Amino acid sequence: MRLFIASGFSQQLTERVKELQAFAAPRFGKAVKWVEPENLHLTYVFLGEVPEAMAPAAARGVERAAGLFQRLPVRLNGLGAFPALDKPRVLWLGLAEERPGTLKELALKLSEALAAEGFMFEFKFEPHLTIGRVKTRLAPALTGELGRKAAGLEAQSVIGSVEVIESRLTGSAPRYSTLYSGRLR
Repeated sequence: MRLFIASGFSQQLTERVKELQAFAAPRFGKAVKWVEPENLHLTYVFLGEVPEAMAPAAARGVERAAGLFQRLPVRLNGLGAFPALDKPRVLWLGLAEERPGTLKELALKLSEALAAEGFMFEFKFEPHLTIGRVKTRLAPALTGELGRKAAGLEAQSVIGSVEVIESRLTGSAPRYSTLYSGRLR
């Protein structure tokens, strides 16, 4: 099983992202593969390929960590890219928090709980929402235009749960299935 730990977003936030993608799609053409709205999420930990028998351990780790946190209000906070905006491979939107640092703290507690359950993974967390994967080099004017549009996006969401998600790779887009959902207080 290919597993990751993530949270979803409100319909309002998803709609704003869809609007941004609709604005960008004709400008970028086939240079960017946009993330399907139903697949938008905030990844805390990517576990990768694990034996199916480990899924309950992932659920225990999520349950232990999620229960330590209150619901977390977030809002969109501008465009970013990995590795950088001048040479993007992944386009993303940042997330601003009502209580700065809480998402990183949640991600750290999740990673600690999952490690205690026997999972091994690389832990690198930056609160963001991936919106597209770049397939060819982009003109700086395009990323600048997208950045200006993203800066004007106003959308909020509340992180109320953390999910264990199975990712199945298909030809056109991954298909995600929630295996477990741990509620925040």
